[in-house]
Amino acid sequence: MSEDSPVSGGRDRSGRSRPGRVRTLLLALAVSAAGLAAATPARAADDTPGVVSRAAVVDVPGAEGATAAQRERALLDYWTPERVRRATGEKKAPAPAVDRADPRLAAAGTHSTAVGKLVFEHANGKPDHCTATAVDSDSEILVLTAAHCLHEGPGGDWTKNVVFIPAREGGSEPFGRFTAWNVATSALWSSGAKPDWEHDYGLVITNDNAKGETVFDAAGGYQIVPDARTGEQVSVMGYSGPPYDGEHQEFCQDLIEPTVPPMNMWQVECPNMTPGSSGSPWLLDYDYDTGSGYIGGLNSISDTRGYMASPRFDARTGEFVSMVERIAAARP
Repeated sequence: MSEDSPVSGGRDRSGRSRPGRVRTLLLALAVSAAGLAAATPARAADDTPGVVSRAAVVDVPGAEGATAAQRERALLDYWTPERVRRATGEKKAPAPAVDRADPRLAAAGTHSTAVGKLVFEHANGKPDHCTATAVDSDSEILVLTAAHCLHEGPGGDWTKNVVFIPAREGGSEPFGRFTAWNVATSALWSSGAKPDWEHDYGLVITNDNAKGETVFDAAGGYQIVPDARTGEQVSVMGYSGPPYDGEHQEFCQDLIEPTVPPMNMWQVECPNMTPGSSGSPWLLDYDYDTGSGYIGGLNSISDTRGYMASPRFDARTGEFVSMVERIAAARP
């Protein structure tokens, strides 16, 4: 798919299946500079759906005491090309070769305009990045990513200076940048004694780009659906960090399998999805020619053998998106 062809569209359910491989998921695919943390499934004491959100924190030179427009300009200036590159982390080795024997994998359709690099800083000022995806929603200003890219979990802090750069490719930014106006995670992620990886999803409510376009108008987007199932094929695109450079979308395709109990998540085998690909969309019914598809999950946690897990999107996920849409309606 070309960079000037935003994505969206319908799907045709395939119903394919295969026997599942079972792997225990051990490690969090934390953002590139934060490292990997133990992934122990946890359930919040209050099992009702909800949203935890806050106005996006802008903590850069020139932001204090400034107007909203001045803060946004200061944030965009702060993320220089060099700072964006540093957010990926240090390169350690040449990227391993990716098997592209399937001729479709060499096509432009393995690169989505709606998928982008999400740069931010931790509360201590350490730069980092994840992957995020523009959402086809009523507000046209939502971007989906992993919750751990926005909030550290129970007892932790929010990240700050969040900017979404759709379709970034080797320094090129064809659709501009979208600063965060508000950030939100599921209440089940940020409460309880431990991070609840089964609800590791969050949304960024974005400001418009320099041209005055919403993120959906500029880059396209995908609807979020709650009906992924075992044996269904997903296409995953993400800005993997070391040993990858974090400046290009890596591509993986596999069939969904369940994780082992007590963790109730989906998993795929995607060894090229390394730290930095957190938040990468799991696209169902992805069409190489049109770029259409639906988001049925996202990169959350992984093990040491290249197995990646996603929360199971369900009715609770849909309620979360609807709640955030109501928050988005208040954006100036």
